[in-house]
Amino acid sequence: MTVVIADDHELFRDGLRAMLTAADGIEVIGEAATHDQAYEQTIATRPDVLLLDVEMPGIPVLSTISRVRAEALDTRILIVTMHRDRVLANHLRAAGAAGFVSKSAPASELVDAIRSAAFISDTVGRAAPVASILSLREKEVMRLIAHGMSNEEIGRSLSISVGTVKRHNTNIFTKLGASSRTAAVQKASRLGEIESPRS
Repeated sequence: MTVVIADDHELFRDGLRAMLTAADGIEVIGEAATHDQAYEQTIATRPDVLLLDVEMPGIPVLSTISRVRAEALDTRILIVTMHRDRVLANHLRAAGAAGFVSKSAPASELVDAIRSAAFISDTVGRAAPVASILSLREKEVMRLIAHGMSNEEIGRSLSISVGTVKRHNTNIFTKLGASSRTAAVQKASRLGEIESPRS
């Protein structure tokens, strides 16, 4: 069974590679540190399973999953993440992820998940168009939130009232399952609803 590891932390990749090398019947045939590399490595090597981290540089994770599932039909995508986010999980499954494993899970659980994912029917995890969570106006508001604007500044920028901005904020937080502006920005970025904020 062949595996590509995609994670932007080299030490974590090293640990996964050592763990999987010790497992019976699993061979690591590629690694990636960005979403773009994950896609390229997967298309080049056609592994049975792609271990994919959510938060890496490059194209949004949903795009990575959709592209891989469209072009490498026999590869199953297993998300390895620290996040326990129902909204994110639902969208990743809709895009084509076959399963999820926590980064804090024991080695045996990860190995079992890899073996299970490899044998999931091809009818599960087929690439499909994933609808945006946010409306166009909510995306505009979200982008301005990501730039650090206050409700008043967003209202002036979009020529809407502060009350309307607050209603958009409420809708955005509810749709993303976020409890703060920072969490909303992070989740919107992971889902590709807005570009990743520049540090």
